[in-house]
Amino acid sequence: MLRFLALLLALLLASPGLAQSVVQTDNVRAELVSDVATVKPGEPFWVGLRQTIRPKWHTYWKNPGESGLPTEIAWTLPAGAKADPIVWPTPSLFDIGGVTNYGFKDEAMLLVRITPPADLAGPLKLAATANWLVCEDICIPEDGKFELTLPSGTAATPAPPAVRALFEQARRNVPLESPWPARYGVSKAGDPTLIVEAMGLKADTIRDVYFFPAEWGPVATMARQTASITADGIRIPLRKGDATAAMPAVLAGTLVLTEKTADSTVKQAFDVSARLDPAFVPASSLAGAVGAEQLSLVQALLFALLGGLILNLMPCVFPVLAMKAAAFARLAGHERSDMRRDGLAYTAGVLVAFAAMAAVVVAIRASVGDVTWGFQFQTPVFSLLIAYLFFVVGLNLSGAFEFGGRLAGVGHGLAARSGTTGAFFTGVLAVIVATPCTAPFMAAALGFALSQPAPVTVAVLLAMGLGLALPYLALTMIPALQRMLPRPGPWMDRLRQFLAFPMYASAVWMIWVLTQQTGSDGVLYALGGMILIAFAIWLLRLGSGSSPAVWLRRGVAAAAVLLAFAAALRIEDSPATAASASGSPASGVNFEGWERFSRDRMNVAHAAGKPVFVDFTAAWCITCLVNERVALETPATKKAFEQAGVVKLKGDWTNRDDEITGVLKELGRAGVPLYLFWAPDAGAPKILPQVLTEAMILSELSSIQQAKR
Repeated sequence: MLRFLALLLALLLASPGLAQSVVQTDNVRAELVSDVATVKPGEPFWVGLRQTIRPKWHTYWKNPGESGLPTEIAWTLPAGAKADPIVWPTPSLFDIGGVTNYGFKDEAMLLVRITPPADLAGPLKLAATANWLVCEDICIPEDGKFELTLPSGTAATPAPPAVRALFEQARRNVPLESPWPARYGVSKAGDPTLIVEAMGLKADTIRDVYFFPAEWGPVATMARQTASITADGIRIPLRKGDATAAMPAVLAGTLVLTEKTADSTVKQAFDVSARLDPAFVPASSLAGAVGAEQLSLVQALLFALLGGLILNLMPCVFPVLAMKAAAFARLAGHERSDMRRDGLAYTAGVLVAFAAMAAVVVAIRASVGDVTWGFQFQTPVFSLLIAYLFFVVGLNLSGAFEFGGRLAGVGHGLAARSGTTGAFFTGVLAVIVATPCTAPFMAAALGFALSQPAPVTVAVLLAMGLGLALPYLALTMIPALQRMLPRPGPWMDRLRQFLAFPMYASAVWMIWVLTQQTGSDGVLYALGGMILIAFAIWLLRLGSGSSPAVWLRRGVAAAAVLLAFAAALRIEDSPATAASASGSPASGVNFEGWERFSRDRMNVAHAAGKPVFVDFTAAWCITCLVNERVALETPATKKAFEQAGVVKLKGDWTNRDDEITGVLKELGRAGVPLYLFWAPDAGAPKILPQVLTEAMILSELSSIQQAKR
């Protein structure tokens, strides 16, 4: 659709002009040149459309990538003459705001072979109309009409030396035919893997390998390529592009690489035609991973219930423990009917929140495709809003304000209200806070649920919600448990005020997460927004009634709240956010002592006989951070990793990463934490539990030491 619209715009803007050999537009100087001064009837020669492109602008290759249009040339030739297709020079890759394009900058020479009529008598008149799209931050369609007249004779005579030099350079920029055979296979997931059988290449001399597919569709141009050099040649795992496009019998494209020689560094390009090899089905390196459960619906429901129950003990839910503790304190001394109503309201809040999340998951999956658990925490705006929520709840617990009848419409305080409403929204808040992480049993159930039809997805998520609500529900329903509650007293107010501090700590945590996603500007937006919200609450506490002064304070308070939420728009447009989302090294996870995860690095390390440990984590996952402190980053485990020669890889999922998402999907997982340990002699990695201990890691590493001895 984008290509069609751009082409339509180009046609609308095109205006007939005088035919000439040189056309100067706003952004491109285009010239039609020939490598001969005189043509011979029936003997082919070359012409070139030479484009000199304005600095920082670019035109497009035959496959423009995710957007753009290739240059087109329409010829008007005498009867009997023939123009071959464009011979394209080697393209360059452009990443424009995360969109991958293929094209040319500075200068491009598009070569076309012309064959004059065998019975040509007199001059050969060439006429051409060319259209191109030239882009920087914006794209502008341009065109030109060209005419070139060449005398004919009994022999062709070459063009002047300066023109011949242009053609010599243009021919050097054209990819060579690949001297190596190539083939490709398609995995069960539909992703192609290209094998160029370039035997004898040395991995330490080859870098910057990239395959430019000749046609849009079969290969996803947006997916990052990670080529590896092995004894068999060059292996490039690719991602399938258009889901409706069939994989061709021959996958054509241009392979570009940089080779370090004894004298210099040389960039080379080869046109590759890889045949589809049905016998070559690239097996996922993660296929058969130990611990990747295949569940039935009944098992998934049971796992979801158990996982939700255990989720109450996970560090992810610690921020909401303050609300639960305050709710328990409210139950002390109440009538049993009030307790039952409170428990049912809390459970209803949990189930409604899970049902809403299931609806969102189903909708996203129907429109986008893949969806994961905790996806909302990959959005800086959500992190900011949750920080605001924790801050306001903390203020309420501290007694800075109370929500009475006049303030009942302020949504952030609903979870702090007493009675049925407070219990209901405490359940909603528990679900919101619990979503960053997964618990034992829960991971497998989620992986199953997110790959099933909508009714199954909803059923599994509701079972998980029931497990999360079950302890509180049991406390309110079973008299024996109620008798264990302490008697009411002044301690309840002190406890409530004390519980404000975990909420403040949670707000600080979310601000830290925000800074990992957006950079240091996130602190300014978040703290400034909190000041505005606190100011609005103070204004609303000054008095009530309907006097002009009261309405003025309410208007100023509303404006302050709107300004606080306007920070979300600034964060969304923040350059740091864009950089982080596109895979910038500046992320929210500590990489000291770890390499950044890539599937290729993992496979190469294992193929070399090295043990591999992979930690999939995120800045917003508290369980991940706790596991790092207590199990992965202790002096004992660091020493054990070093002694065992383990290659430690860390996958940062703070912002969305398609490669990590693909790995999670293969393993039937929907979120982090996820830990893989791949022993040197194992055919597939082992999936470790979501909650780690130092003893567990040392036990896994000790098996390597024993094997060495």
